[in-house]
Amino acid sequence: MSAQPATPTHPPPQTGAGGAVAAAPADVAHLVETLKQSEERLQLALEAGGMGIWQIDLPTGRSTWWPGMERLHGLPEGAEPLHGASYFEAVDPRDRERLREALSESVERTGWHRLEYRVVWPDGRVRWLEARGRVRRDADGQAVSMAGVCLDITRRKHKEQDLEFLAEASAELAGVNDSQETLDRIAQLAVPRFADWCAIDLLQDGSLDRVAAAHVDPAKADLAFDLHRRYPPDPDSPTGTWAVARSGQGNLVEEITDEVLQEGVSDPELLAILRTLGLYSYIGAPLNVRGRTLGVITFITTESRRRYDLGDLALAEDLARRAAVAIDNAHLLEALRESDRAKDVFLATLAHELRNPLAPIWNGLSIIKRAKGDPQRIEQVGGIIERQVGQLSRLVDDLLDVSRISTNKIELKQEPTNLVHVIGTAVEISRPHIEAAHHKLSISFPDEATDLVADPARLAQVFSNLLNNAAKYTRRGGRIEVAVEAHEAELVVCVRDNGSGIAPEMLGKVFGLFTQVTHPSEGRQGGLGIGLSLVEGLVRLHGGTVEANSPGLDQGSEFVVRLPRQRRETLAAAASPPREASADAPPAHTRRLLVVDDNEDAAATVAELLKMSGNDVVVVHDGRSAVAQTQEFRPDVVLLDIGLPDISGYEVARRIRKLEGVRQPILIALTGWGQQQDKEAAQQAGFDHHWTKPVDPQRLQELSSR
Repeated sequence: MSAQPATPTHPPPQTGAGGAVAAAPADVAHLVETLKQSEERLQLALEAGGMGIWQIDLPTGRSTWWPGMERLHGLPEGAEPLHGASYFEAVDPRDRERLREALSESVERTGWHRLEYRVVWPDGRVRWLEARGRVRRDADGQAVSMAGVCLDITRRKHKEQDLEFLAEASAELAGVNDSQETLDRIAQLAVPRFADWCAIDLLQDGSLDRVAAAHVDPAKADLAFDLHRRYPPDPDSPTGTWAVARSGQGNLVEEITDEVLQEGVSDPELLAILRTLGLYSYIGAPLNVRGRTLGVITFITTESRRRYDLGDLALAEDLARRAAVAIDNAHLLEALRESDRAKDVFLATLAHELRNPLAPIWNGLSIIKRAKGDPQRIEQVGGIIERQVGQLSRLVDDLLDVSRISTNKIELKQEPTNLVHVIGTAVEISRPHIEAAHHKLSISFPDEATDLVADPARLAQVFSNLLNNAAKYTRRGGRIEVAVEAHEAELVVCVRDNGSGIAPEMLGKVFGLFTQVTHPSEGRQGGLGIGLSLVEGLVRLHGGTVEANSPGLDQGSEFVVRLPRQRRETLAAAASPPREASADAPPAHTRRLLVVDDNEDAAATVAELLKMSGNDVVVVHDGRSAVAQTQEFRPDVVLLDIGLPDISGYEVARRIRKLEGVRQPILIALTGWGQQQDKEAAQQAGFDHHWTKPVDPQRLQELSSR
C-alpha cells in the first residue's frame, strides 16, 4: 500500500539519520487507522461472501487462519486453527482422500488447486466448502507455503443436488405405472438426496394412512410405519400432516426445537421417542392434483443437520405436485386395468349366459324334429323354448338399459303410483327364483301411504333385480326380508338376506358396471355383473340413492333404496290427463304384408307366423327388391330390416315414400338396433314404427287387425 501525497496542513517532513525522511507521528497514526479500516472492510467482505483466508507453512505443516475460517468450520471466533491430521479429521470421510490428492498435486506439479469438499462441524452439520489455493516457492523452486481462500457453497450445492434430484425423480416417476411402486420410489428418491427421512401419507376414508417411508437405515423406515400405527396423527391438530392435508398448503419448520415438539406432540411417550431421534428440520408438502389433496409427503432431516428454508419448501411442493400427478396416473391406469379385467370377465360371462338358454333351445328343436307325431311333447318343448327366448330377450334388454343410462338416453314414463304396488310386481317377477331356492320371504309395509311419482315398470325392475340378487347369493332355504319405511321427505326400502355377504373392500364397487365379487368360474353363481349397476342407474334417475351394507363374507347383505316422496296433493297435480277413448279396433282381416330381411331364416319364420294368421305375405332379401315389390305387390304393411346387403333400410324407406301412384304402406323397422338414435333415424327416414328384435309373436299376429 503506497503513502498518500502531503497536503499544506501537514508539517514539513523530518530528515533522519542517513538522510532518510522520518514519518511524523500523525502520519503513522493515519496510516494505522487506514490499515485498520481496510482490514475491517476486508473482514466484512469475507463475512458477507462466506469466505475465509488461510495459509499453510509447508515445511512445518502449521496453518494460519484469518477471521472467517473458524466460522466456515463451525468453530468459535478466535479458535486455534486446525493443522495437518486434525484438519483432515474435520473433513467428511467421503472427501478426505480426494482432498489429499488435490493438495499433493498442487505442491508437486500444478502449483494451484480449486476443490469442492465437505466438512463436518462439531455439532454434526455437514457444510460444503470450495477451496482455492496457490503454492509459493523459494529461489530454488522448493514449495515453502500455500495460501488461499475458502468459500461456503453449501446452499449452491444443495440447489444443484435438489435440481438434479427433481429431474431424476420426474424421469423415474414418468416411467412408473403401479401406485405402490410409485409411492415407494418417491420416498426412496428423496433419501438421502433431500432428506434423512421421507414418509408418504394418503387420505383414505377420512384417515391418513402411511403408505410409504424411507431412511438410509431400513430399520428406521420400519420405525416410521410403527410410530404412525401406534400414534396416529390427530385430525384436529393445528400442526403436522393433518394441517397440511386440510389446508392443501405446505408447511416449513426450519428448526425442530424442543418447544416445537412439545407444542405439536401431546403424548409423553411419543415425545420421548421423537427426542431420541434428533429431528432437526421439517417440511410437509401436500399431494395436490386436479383440485384435490391426495395426501402429504413429509421430509425430515436428522443426521445431516440440513436446515430447510423457503427455497427448499418450494422445491418440496414442486416434487409433491409431480408425485401427485404420478400417483393419480397410476391410480387411473390401475382403474383401466381393472376395467379391462372386468370387461374380460363380462365377455366370458356373457358367452356363458348366452349358451345357457341356447343349449335348451338347440336341444328342443332337435326333439321337435324327432317327435313329429307327439303333439304333447312338442307343446312341452315349445314352452321351454319360449321361456329361454324370453331369458335371452331380458339379457339383451338389461344390456341396452345399462347403455342407455350411461349415455343419459333412457326415458322414464313417470306417473302417480305407490310403492306397495311396485314391490308387489317385483315380487311376482322374482317369485320363481325365490321359490326355486326354497327361501323364506317376508315383507313389511308402513301404515301410511307410499305414494310417489315414478316409472312403475322401472322401479319394479330395480326391486326384482335386488330380490333376484338376494335369491342368487343366499344358500338354499335362506331368509329374505323387504322392509318399507315412510319418512317425512323420502321412502326407504331395505332388502336384506342372510346369504354370502360382501367383503369390505367390495362394498364401494358392487354398483360398478361388470363388477362381480368372484370370477364366475370360481363360484356357483353366474350373472353379467350389470344388475346392480342397472339398479343404481335407475334409482339415480328417480332422484334417489342406493347403498350396500354387509358385516362381511357369509354374514348377509342389505341394500337400502331411498326415493323422494310426494304427497297425494302433489300426485294429483302430476297425474297425466285421461287418454281419449280410441275407436274400436277393426276386426281381423287378411292383410298384404311384405317382409324384407337378408337373414333368410329370420324372414322365413316371421313370414310363416304372419301366414298362420291368414295374411298374404311376400318375402325379399335386399333393398332394391323391396322397393320393386312395394310397387308391384302393393302391401298394406312392410316389415323392413335396416342392415341390408345393397342399400340400407333407411334408404329403402325414403324411396318407398317417394313412390307415386302407390298407396303408402305402414312401414315398420324390424331391427336389432334399439338405441334412441336408431329410433330417431327410423322416424326421419319415414318409418311409422320401430320394433326391436326379437319381436313377440303375438305382436306380429296382431298385424292382421291393423
